[in-house]
Amino acid sequence: MNYGTRARDLLLELKSSDFLPAYNEEGVRAALAEINRHTDELTDLIRAANRTRGNTSRQPSSQQGIPIESRPSMILHDASIRRNKRCLLAYHAYRIDRLRNLRWETSGTMPVHVSPLLSEAELEFFRAYDKLVAETSLLGGDAGILDYNADMLPPTENFIMVRVVEEGLGKIETESCGVVELEVGTMHYLPRGDVEGLVRRGALVQLSGEEC
Repeated sequence: MNYGTRARDLLLELKSSDFLPAYNEEGVRAALAEINRHTDELTDLIRAANRTRGNTSRQPSSQQGIPIESRPSMILHDASIRRNKRCLLAYHAYRIDRLRNLRWETSGTMPVHVSPLLSEAELEFFRAYDKLVAETSLLGGDAGILDYNADMLPPTENFIMVRVVEEGLGKIETESCGVVELEVGTMHYLPRGDVEGLVRRGALVQLSGEEC
């Protein structure tokens, strides 16, 4: 039996994806089931070894211990458990890190093409993380509300010309221009603060005066 292949395949999926592959619940469950099987096998071996030690308890303590014939199997099962756990932790940690970065790239707006790729737990994490950032931004003290998504340097103009380059953005509601439909290829003159998150993530391209 090829131990650890399902957990390894989860990491290979991440490596072959440009952003994130769809959450592989079947693969995760298979890796967890393999951990449980190894745990059961290891438990049975330990119990059998304890029974053997009990039968030889009259021997000097220096001669007692796990039977030599049981040790390779125990080491194999323990190593398989640890390897599967490391793969599962790496799989979920990588996805969570990408979601944290996505929150800053999009200013908390979940792209429509990303939602189907996530598990319910990941969606809940993204919402909770976005809420935490929003609540923290209100703790600005005398400075008022802190906008963590704003540029480090003050903008030179309040409105910018942008071109839509990503599909599926739909409509956005701006502070001074109302609702705007963002269709691929269209250009719009919009408030910087309403679209800078989309520009930062590459969904919109800011145009210079010569490109307009």
